[in-house]
Amino acid sequence: MKAARFYEVGKPLKIENVDIPRISDSEVLVRVRSCGICHTDLHFIDEGLIKPGKVPQIMGHEAAGDVVEVGERVKDVKVGDRVLIHFYFSCGECYYCRRGRESLCVSPEFQHFGFTTDGGYAEYAKAPARSIIKLPSQLPYDAGILVDAGSTAYHAVREIGKVRLGDFVVIIGSGGVGLCTLQMAKLSGATVMAVDISSDKLDAAKSLGADHVANPTVDNLYEEVRRLTDGRGADVIFELVGLSETMGRAVDILAKGGRLVFIGYSKDDLTINPRRLVTGELQIVGSRASSRYETVEVVNLVRDGRFKLDPLITHRVSLDEVNEGLDLVRRGESIRVVVRP
Repeated sequence: MKAARFYEVGKPLKIENVDIPRISDSEVLVRVRSCGICHTDLHFIDEGLIKPGKVPQIMGHEAAGDVVEVGERVKDVKVGDRVLIHFYFSCGECYYCRRGRESLCVSPEFQHFGFTTDGGYAEYAKAPARSIIKLPSQLPYDAGILVDAGSTAYHAVREIGKVRLGDFVVIIGSGGVGLCTLQMAKLSGATVMAVDISSDKLDAAKSLGADHVANPTVDNLYEEVRRLTDGRGADVIFELVGLSETMGRAVDILAKGGRLVFIGYSKDDLTINPRRLVTGELQIVGSRASSRYETVEVVNLVRDGRFKLDPLITHRVSLDEVNEGLDLVRRGESIRVVVRP
């Protein structure tokens, strides 16, 4: 089969022919039809900020496709099923998995699809049957992006940010995950401001229900947020950029008792005096991906017409064009790019 593999930081992925994966008795084999390109992939390829489980490594972790083979012990998945692959291959038994926090699994057997084990930039991929999510017939294979962009937003808004009716929410970074976060915050009853330096992304945010938008290269974000909240500041901020400048700006516009939720990150550090946290009762927390259950919930929201998928997909490329797709992400010219193997 054809696959795109990572070899070295700073180098393009190599398109190569490799063996189709062999499955165990508890796994399934999926013919990949779509796999989203996530900005996290650049933390591998460009920065070396995340290390692959092996080299060479097939990347891609937002995969959807058709089941073509199942292991002997697999009961709930059958050949022909249209499916998503939840990219955390958690154990289901450890302290965190039993509490629904699969992204924090501590089992030595834990694997991360497309990160520590071969992923979806390939014609075929294998996964444990327990990580498979059925894809409703009315949804396209592009719904593969929901396993990360969609469900990461669900987890951040509902479980970590605890957004409530009437909250004023600011989302810094309006790419794929940011626009999913916008939709989830609106579903939670919040007033939402989307922030980005791209006018195209701000237009997309408006079309998806943003109440306010701001470009920090033009607008004074501090003054604008204070004006819109009667001087209070933002109740919840979702930070998806992770640069020193954007992180500092986020702290400055946070209301007393507010929550700053980090979804994105870079090599930059956040520096803050604890006195600011104490005197304002500020909460600064991180949010990591999602559980399988949360992904199912987002799929259901899309199926029911409450969460929009189509506006998030701005580009589609073939597997041979995966490096061109990554360039679109690097240049900030896309919301979500999907690879069609």
